Amino acid sequence: MMFRKLIFLLFCGLGITCMSHTQAAVPVEGKDYTMLKMPVEDAPAVVEFFSFYCPPCAAFSSRFFVSQAVDRILPAGEKVVKYHVSTMGPMGEELTEAWSVAKVLGVEDKVELPLFVAVQVNRNITTEASIRQVFIDAGISERDYDAAKNSMAVRALTEKQQEAARTYGVTGTPSFFVRGKYLMNNGAIQPSSEQGYGKAFADVVSVLLKRQE
Repeated sequence: MMFRKLIFLLFCGLGITCMSHTQAAVPVEGKDYTMLKMPVEDAPAVVEFFSFYCPPCAAFSSRFFVSQAVDRILPAGEKVVKYHVSTMGPMGEELTEAWSVAKVLGVEDKVELPLFVAVQVNRNITTEASIRQVFIDAGISERDYDAAKNSMAVRALTEKQQEAARTYGVTGTPSFFVRGKYLMNNGAIQPSSEQGYGKAFADVVSVLLKRQE
């Protein structure tokens, strides 16, 4: 029921135009992506910035499966690095910390959708206790959650996410950065069907990963 509610919300509020042709084989600067004026040194292959307050981010995660599609074209053992943005919404900083807890505990897949639903559908994320309850309802023990939340690892990762948003100059979400050099233009992706959006997106990322510039 929770999943159906979110999907209904996304279909009502969002739409990505599907074209009769596939994404161009060669991405075009200024159309498909933007080159950063100040590249980020030692950047992961692909970094995604998102917010639990962002409806398109929920669509990317639960409707178009963009990160999952990009994961499949990355080298074995590598995944998209997902950072939460603290500057959106009244509980933005607390949700960044919550994402740190999820990453430290390795339960991102268990709590990502429930957190989107709690924020955007149920709209009951108003306190740290309400965030904690989402984790508990997802099967994470109170003891594990509290231990992680109060750990140095979570504090350090929360600071790292906030610093990364500043370093990359994030101005909106979802934002995908490739090799610390290229910012994807989400709206330029033109799949042959809605179901093909994630793959079309990943195809552009794959080309950018191989660029020698």
